[in-house]
Amino acid sequence: MDEETKERLMTPGPQVEAPQLTPNIRLAALTRREENKVIELRRKQAYRRCKDAMQLFSECSSKHTIGVVWRCSEVKGIMNECLRRANTVDDMDRARAIFIDKKMKTLDEKKDKPRTLIG
Repeated sequence: MDEETKERLMTPGPQVEAPQLTPNIRLAALTRREENKVIELRRKQAYRRCKDAMQLFSECSSKHTIGVVWRCSEVKGIMNECLRRANTVDDMDRARAIFIDKKMKTLDEKKDKPRTLIG
């Protein structure tokens, strides 16, 4: 595999668009469960951005089941580098902004609904 192809595979796809949020003290601190959801969202975004490199590793590992450690080490390194580049602090902030935006929309929807005793 030539260097240009390696670099192309190591470079993540375009970043996910995130909403611009105004700082809100109420939502600045997320619970541990919410923070785990943000981490999972960021992980899914990174997988989407590195799908070509992951597909290449998947194909290699399906061909070489026993010797995957030796035969697919170069492809694994490319995949890991792409995932490393796709998991930056900015990406975490972007995922957090998306999560908080969804949370604020959900809270606004609940706020507008009348509360009743019988659901």
